[in-house]
Amino acid sequence: MLLSAVPGLAWPALPAPPGAAMLAMQFQLERSQWWPASTVVEHQFRQLRHVAGHAVANVPFYRDFLRRCGLSSVRELTPASYSRWPILRRRDIQDRQIDLQAVHYPGSHGAASVHFTSGSTAMPMRVLYSETAQFFAVAIALRDHLWHRRRLMDKLGAIRWLSPESRQPGWGPSTNACFATGPAAVIDVRTDVDAQLQWLVAERPGYLVTTPSNLRALLAHSVERDLRPYGLKAVMTYSEVLPEGLRQAVRDAWGAALTDSYSCTEFGTLALQCPATAHYHLQSENVYVEILRDDGSACDPGEAGRVVVTGLHNFAMPLLRYELGDMAQAGAACSCGRGLPVITRIAGRVRNMARDARGRLFQPAFDPAIERAGVPVRQYQFVQEAPAALRMAYVMDREMTEEERARLCEAVSRQMGYGVSLAVHRADAIPRSPGGKFEGFVSRIADEPQ
Repeated sequence: MLLSAVPGLAWPALPAPPGAAMLAMQFQLERSQWWPASTVVEHQFRQLRHVAGHAVANVPFYRDFLRRCGLSSVRELTPASYSRWPILRRRDIQDRQIDLQAVHYPGSHGAASVHFTSGSTAMPMRVLYSETAQFFAVAIALRDHLWHRRRLMDKLGAIRWLSPESRQPGWGPSTNACFATGPAAVIDVRTDVDAQLQWLVAERPGYLVTTPSNLRALLAHSVERDLRPYGLKAVMTYSEVLPEGLRQAVRDAWGAALTDSYSCTEFGTLALQCPATAHYHLQSENVYVEILRDDGSACDPGEAGRVVVTGLHNFAMPLLRYELGDMAQAGAACSCGRGLPVITRIAGRVRNMARDARGRLFQPAFDPAIERAGVPVRQYQFVQEAPAALRMAYVMDREMTEEERARLCEAVSRQMGYGVSLAVHRADAIPRSPGGKFEGFVSRIADEPQ
């Protein structure tokens, strides 16, 4: 049901300005998804020229980028010429964060807010978002609900990062501006998996949102205890790679569907699962995504390559041709008829579960601890050797001081919820796993099914 801002007018509803703006955006998104792929790219570059022109004029980091790719004006930007634009890497954002922030940007884009990475890449970072960029991120989240025809009046259960247990009257920003929804029950992903399962059974949500690794542990615990949530229609996963077989495992154990999305802190949602298939549609109205071979050329359908993303609406901190650190497989045009590009497989972020001395199984988050300790770590990996014993390899320009080590150990203990010993050593680089992924946390003692 649409929310009406005018008393006595229930149908047709007259929404408040924020709701009207969101519905107007959905009206546009409903149409643009069916455009031919060439038309989608044409409109992406109409917008990209605006954000690139703003970046060159107002963001110190990009001042000479036009010259470096042999162009005299942003009007010359095309998919071919833009392929010469230098790649932005995570270390650039870590090292030159101030230079990547706009000196000026249009006041109509709203205030800027800071977003912190959650730890899935093991390379802590902060990004500025304008209110306009946040609006587009929320619009894509609402599109996900509409694509999959979710019953918004049902209860939503959310197991998320850094979310104290609470109950809320609506599902959240993606719906609350324009739709009446059921309530939401929220719990922190770091909560013991047994307590999560008890919470899920007691709350009886119609929909559940959490990360794939947490879902996998939760599902295994549910089967082991023969304790299942009833009334659950679907599970929504985000933030990490979806393991093979997890969709079917959720259906077999809980009788629920699973829909996945591909997202990151830097841009929000990059791709949504197609309503008709298991592959993903890139959200081209908000991001321009390239899947590139090692030589920088574009991958053909069926090939896997590096994911390089340009945000189309964040004028506060434009990220242009940013290499995300993931690998993805390009797909052919979708049988559903949408012109939005397809990716068929993502090889990106994975997380392990931790276990404490009482047997509590939970998902740790280390970026907030590193931020709290104020240690300028570029990249890290924590390894749990025993419930209260962690090793940390870190990449930094210098050795960590004893004071920094003490602050970090205290911050990590607070984040884990109990005292830990922390042995740290500096490394030149953190190696990828055999699957090509960075793992910020590895447990040697958690024994949940892999």
